[in-house]
Amino acid sequence: MPIPRATAARVLILAALAVAAVFAVLKAGEVTEARVAESLAGDARQRAEIYAQSLEGAIERFGFLPAAAALDPRVRSLLAAPDDPAQVATVNAYLQRLSREAGAGVVYLLIPSGLTIAASNWDTPQTYVGQDFSYRPYFTEARGGRTGRFYAIGTLTGVPGYFISAPVVIDGTVRGVVATKVSLDPLETIWREGTDRVLVADENGIVFLASDPALKFRATKPLDAAARAGMERTRQYGRDDYAPIDLGRTETVGGVPLVSRSEAAPQTPALFEEASLPAYGWTLLLFADAAPVAIAGRSARVGAILALVVLGLIGLYGRQHLRRVRENRAAQRALEAAVAARTADLSAANLKLAGEIEERTRAEGDLRETQGELVQAAKMATLGQMAAGITHELNQPLAAMRGLADNASAFLRQGREAEAAANLTRIVSLVDRLGKITGQLRSFSRRSGTERVAVDVGVAVSESLAILSSRIRDAGARVTTDLDPAARWVVFEPIRLSQVLVNLVGNALDAVKGRPGAEVAVRAWAGEGQVVLSVEDNGPGLDAAALARLFEPFFTTKPAGEGLGLGLPISLAIAREFGANLQPRPMPGGGLAFDLVMEVAKEAIKQDAIKEAADMPPPERMRHVS
Repeated sequence: MPIPRATAARVLILAALAVAAVFAVLKAGEVTEARVAESLAGDARQRAEIYAQSLEGAIERFGFLPAAAALDPRVRSLLAAPDDPAQVATVNAYLQRLSREAGAGVVYLLIPSGLTIAASNWDTPQTYVGQDFSYRPYFTEARGGRTGRFYAIGTLTGVPGYFISAPVVIDGTVRGVVATKVSLDPLETIWREGTDRVLVADENGIVFLASDPALKFRATKPLDAAARAGMERTRQYGRDDYAPIDLGRTETVGGVPLVSRSEAAPQTPALFEEASLPAYGWTLLLFADAAPVAIAGRSARVGAILALVVLGLIGLYGRQHLRRVRENRAAQRALEAAVAARTADLSAANLKLAGEIEERTRAEGDLRETQGELVQAAKMATLGQMAAGITHELNQPLAAMRGLADNASAFLRQGREAEAAANLTRIVSLVDRLGKITGQLRSFSRRSGTERVAVDVGVAVSESLAILSSRIRDAGARVTTDLDPAARWVVFEPIRLSQVLVNLVGNALDAVKGRPGAEVAVRAWAGEGQVVLSVEDNGPGLDAAALARLFEPFFTTKPAGEGLGLGLPISLAIAREFGANLQPRPMPGGGLAFDLVMEVAKEAIKQDAIKEAADMPPPERMRHVS
């Protein structure tokens, strides 16, 4: 019996709709999985870069130690007479103090044969003194006149660490090598607290740092004979066997690689990211949980199925509705009521969507405002660091006022009004002093604007040094100013300029703190349409690598807990906002200077010239010593 043509057409249409529905469900899952995988991969990529930067920062904070020690006269004198017990004792004490103050591991001195003649751990059972390290690559590289770097397990202690060395060059000849050992165990401890699985492998594929201790000293790729021979010759890891790590099978979701059944992944599937550390020849491997990808895909498929079910039900309802229209007008009125209800729901949904859009707009505004708070937060952090000194500044006048008030009361009871009036006069003077201190702080903490105005350099310098007065005393430094009257007016904003000066002078005080003859100089001179305001110190200075990274956020050469590495980046951003520039400049003979190059406020100079010509004598060159 032949199938009616209309029935066949309906069957074909239903089959086509079924195929389209299946395709829509699968496509919805794929698109959602790809979108979520791409988002998670971006986050994992950023975290991998952060892990790599934290590893580099943990190493490079001690990179200057060997080179600095190599320039010390005591070290150079000992290499001229390595058998002198008195000089050996002097260098042992120096290296021990250097290691303790820098927070580094062992610092030690070797002669060209590779024998250690002085070390910071000279008085411990595991002393390096008398040990021959000529087989270590960091020694041979430094003996060749280069900076040596090598990660290995200590042959004496069995404790792994990163070795950095520098040659001691005297009269053009390498007379010795200074080396230090940096422990990376604290960094691994931090990694273990996170949810990511982090591995760091050397150029041979050997994992030497890992958030999971079970994966350390295992191979991510097959080792050839040359690599094995090299590690045995240098005694790098002190073992013969390096079990391979199963990195799993990789499949791609939306262009993002996912790893399944991996021994290195915390959960499967997992996102896999690599970050290269070319300066060391290392590779950082990051495995992050990718379970949200599958969850999002399942949710999208379920949502698509539900949507299709709803559409199917709507289609059935429409078919029945049309039938009812033909049969009964009452059914038509019921349908109209249902449509009206649905319209109301859609209107409510539109109103809700409009509210969500408004909320998102408000949230974006709040985010921009929060970003604008960064400069203000940096100022308040500076005030917080000076809280103890400010309290001391206020306590002295308050204590004096209390004593003078008591004496005035006693004088009044005794009828000695002249003495009481004198005490009250002194109290007024002390109140003025308190007002000046708090006024300086209030002015500095006030939220600043972005309007470019004429700013008096001398006033900005005086206010900044007054704010830092307690830190100047604590540092034991001599602060001098040398301000050319021709460099008086610049285009800036007063509070922003004070903030930059407080950051620069504060850094200089930190650099010279505790050093004999510590001195910080603030100078200003005029150029062609520019004014240069310089903050100079006679501290230890910085090497080329540190100078190149000075303005990177969160990079700091200060010990842990004493700085976030945000002061200089913020100062540079403020300078550029007002058309200025901030540049570091190494000082001859040691120390560091920062030059703030600003635009001259020509209109203010012109008004000054008119006023001076009318009723003021020529200005003298200002000098000030704190």
